[in-house]
Amino acid sequence: MTNVNNFPVELQAACNASVASFKQSHELSPVLEKIKEWLEVDGWDNLLADYGENTAIKIGGLAQYQFNDDELLANLDLPSDYKVADIDRIKWGRQCINDLFDGGDESFLCDVLCYELKAANGDTAVIGCLLENQGQGGPVCDWQGLFSTKEEFLNSLAQEWGFWITPLMGDVTDEVILSYWQKNA
Repeated sequence: MTNVNNFPVELQAACNASVASFKQSHELSPVLEKIKEWLEVDGWDNLLADYGENTAIKIGGLAQYQFNDDELLANLDLPSDYKVADIDRIKWGRQCINDLFDGGDESFLCDVLCYELKAANGDTAVIGCLLENQGQGGPVCDWQGLFSTKEEFLNSLAQEWGFWITPLMGDVTDEVILSYWQKNA
């Protein structure tokens, strides 16, 4: 059997079955687990070939803890009766996002990785992964399934899970910051 991927020849059958199952019914084959296991250990360098291209901001999670008037007032040392305006909210939201990339709470960031699986018949599918840093525990793979293309995977993260993908989507817009904002009653 021809090995068209960068993993051991014995995994090609698992790849063929995984891609065929996905192409036929968009279902994940149980043998996909073997490929994930290989990528997390012996194939780590292959998986990391996509490292650094895109980062996902868990914008909803960040907003839950940071995008509210009380948090803004406390962090900017403003009096509790200060009338918070949208310009203040946008400024604080941007500061929170910038802080993430400047060594802030990494639990709201993860790297987005893809690995293309090639079946012996030429069919392909992309396995998507979010690589989360677990502090001293190191990086952990959060497998997202198979997709037809990398673009489909990235769009799925943004549309279905509310991630903001950088640099693909550019800077988080003012409208997005305000849409997640929790105003005081």
